[in-house]
Amino acid sequence: MKINGKVYPMWEQFVEKKNEFIGGILEDFGDSLDRTLMDAEEETHHTEITDIELRPNGKDSAFFEIIGKDFGCGFDVAHGGITAGEKDWITFSGYGGHEFRIRKPAK
Repeated sequence: MKINGKVYPMWEQFVEKKNEFIGGILEDFGDSLDRTLMDAEEETHHTEITDIELRPNGKDSAFFEIIGKDFGCGFDVAHGGITAGEKDWITFSGYGGHEFRIRKPAK
């Protein structure tokens, strides 16, 4: 899959395997400002994963997004990555310290 003449193998693998994640959980922790403003008892936001996309973002880059029933989380591939996370979760970090994670549906 080429986007703006480039390939993004790390992000493409999620699109290729999206059926393994659809029906799973997307959990949004927000960015560093969101976390500063949250109460200690305030929960993160959860939704069911409905799709995973990689699409053009301007003329020179791509946007990776996990789409859920109620909201989506994503980033330009130049500003996002995968970070250390918990067992059974894949945790992503984006621009401004935005963090979110995904988990496949329970079998």
